Amino acid sequence: MTDEPEPFRPALVTLSEDVRERVVELQNGLRSERRVLEWLQEMTIRTLGNLDRRVYADMTRQFRGQQGILLAAMLRPGARRGRMEDLDEDVAERLRENLIAHYVHPAHRSAFRRLRPDATEYADGAGDGDAHDPKRQRFIAMRPALSELETWQQHALEDLLDGFDGRDEILDWGNDVLLATHGELGDEWLTRIYDEPSAVEVLTGDSAEHERARRLFAAHHVLPQYRAGVRVLAGRAGEVADEGTQTTEASYA
Repeated sequence: MTDEPEPFRPALVTLSEDVRERVVELQNGLRSERRVLEWLQEMTIRTLGNLDRRVYADMTRQFRGQQGILLAAMLRPGARRGRMEDLDEDVAERLRENLIAHYVHPAHRSAFRRLRPDATEYADGAGDGDAHDPKRQRFIAMRPALSELETWQQHALEDLLDGFDGRDEILDWGNDVLLATHGELGDEWLTRIYDEPSAVEVLTGDSAEHERARRLFAAHHVLPQYRAGVRVLAGRAGEVADEGTQTTEASYA
């Protein structure tokens, strides 16, 4: 195998390598239903919100009632439950590959094309040890705003899946969701949750059924809002290389 070319636009390489890592993780099977939601959040932001809406709608169906076949296929054998415990691994592997081929790859392509006009070209390249080396980048696509958004998304998702102690915590969580979605929420999104007794019961309950219901809630109500927020922010996030760079820069479309 030949050596990889020296990257002059490391933001594009950084974006692609981030996607590649999560594709490999999926190919090997995810460890839990919770990790499926975390993986989808990570892929949402690394494709700059270009995953097809059908992915989120289908994922919602997967978490309703018994474990759906796609959800089961995304998991390692030991993490499957119910009638899906005996899912043939060859079938699961094909379903994972189908998801990658039909949804992840097209979303990655769209994200790459959206990023490329704003990807700074560093005239001296980005070799090992250089501040522009893709392996050294701390930020998604070398854009701090995207990494900041992801921090809020991870925080809000984790708190949701863990559950809350009362309505006051739900209200406080709403502030985090506002940040996690870059403000892409309906006027009464949180109000409806607060006023709906069944939603409050799901968000504050401590049974295994409540935990499963919160995963469904995240898939249906939260992750699509994350997608909307990323799409708004992606075109406005500026590029920042690793600290201490002295490399000459030149911007091209």
